[in-house]
Amino acid sequence: MFSRLGRMATLLVATALAAHAGAAPLRSDFELGGQWKTNSAARLMAGLAPLYPGHFNFAQTDAWKEHSAAMQSGWAQLRAGRVAAMTSWRDEELSRACPVGKTLLYPFSGPDFFNAYWLFPACETFVMFGLEHVGEVPDLEAMSERELVRLMADVRAATADLFQRNYFITENMSKQLYTAQLRGVLPLFMISMALSGMEILRFAPQQLGPATEEPDLASLPETAPRRSLRKPRGISIEFRAPGSPLVRRLIYFSVDATDSSLALYPEFLSLLRKLGPTTTLVKSASYLLHSREFSKLRTVLLNVSGFLVQDDSGLPYKMLVSRGWRFRLHGTYAVPIPPFEGAYQPALQAAYRRQQPEPLPFDFGYHFQDKRDTRANVMVGRKTAQRSLASLSRPQRGLQLKTTNVRLR
Repeated sequence: MFSRLGRMATLLVATALAAHAGAAPLRSDFELGGQWKTNSAARLMAGLAPLYPGHFNFAQTDAWKEHSAAMQSGWAQLRAGRVAAMTSWRDEELSRACPVGKTLLYPFSGPDFFNAYWLFPACETFVMFGLEHVGEVPDLEAMSERELVRLMADVRAATADLFQRNYFITENMSKQLYTAQLRGVLPLFMISMALSGMEILRFAPQQLGPATEEPDLASLPETAPRRSLRKPRGISIEFRAPGSPLVRRLIYFSVDATDSSLALYPEFLSLLRKLGPTTTLVKSASYLLHSREFSKLRTVLLNVSGFLVQDDSGLPYKMLVSRGWRFRLHGTYAVPIPPFEGAYQPALQAAYRRQQPEPLPFDFGYHFQDKRDTRANVMVGRKTAQRSLASLSRPQRGLQLKTTNVRLR
């Protein structure tokens, strides 16, 4: 615990550093002082000792100490179990570099920075998107102690599914990320980066560039609310590992990726097309890419991806193989959990029988009951040939799901 004089001196130094940094992009250790408060807030929410003097008093309360114990216990179990197993598997099965290009593309990611970074730590840019809104950095200094206690409880609730199951549940996030204190995916990205030992350097709104095509209004159903579909909104987070000169970027877009919405905002698809070739990750994606409602996104993903790691909820296996993809299969394939049984893939089941891979040593995807469950599956594929994608706009037999309002992520 700092003395009062020590705190005042520290605060003066921080103020001087922040003033020096100004509005310029933050790059050096010296300029990092401008994000001192942000990184401290991320640590406080993650249950780590804060850095900013204005956060010290709350870190001495019993409520925060209980929060810290809970977060650190969960993180320690996660690191010793899933993280250790996943990163060991990664080192054996994936390239130590970013497998294709320098960009990881992660559709339907929600705030899942953990899996993106654990699997592909050498990628320089992480492009992620989901339905969840961007949100804001919690203003801890403006909160009362009661509000801070409520925020910590909200943080524990919002991270519970990822810690326990290794995926977020969309229905839960629709409540957990809209509380009075915790709003959007941004706080969860901050927490994940703090636990992963990253330093946040800069936030910036992310704008879409000009579209390469006109809005396809004619393709919208007559009943479509043409002006009420949500416009994509994005944020860029620059970060790095301590002591590393390499600045990485996470770009997240809050976007409705259905065909009807993207018909109004083709600039989002234009942005994705410019990323290729990408390393692409798809997991716990509610089998949305099996549906005709996501044919535009499916076509773009097939075009830009050069390396793919996914579970069976991602791009349909038969479609990928017919377009020149070759896969190493891992884990065990089983009939999808309810209500997604209609996404069962006989071709994928036959491929698993041929390859007979070993069970995965970590949780991945929806088949999670307890630590003894071995039904997780991962497909690791590389594009070996280009094929025509013209047929993707037509419905694919056997790929349609029953209508459901349930989405898991």
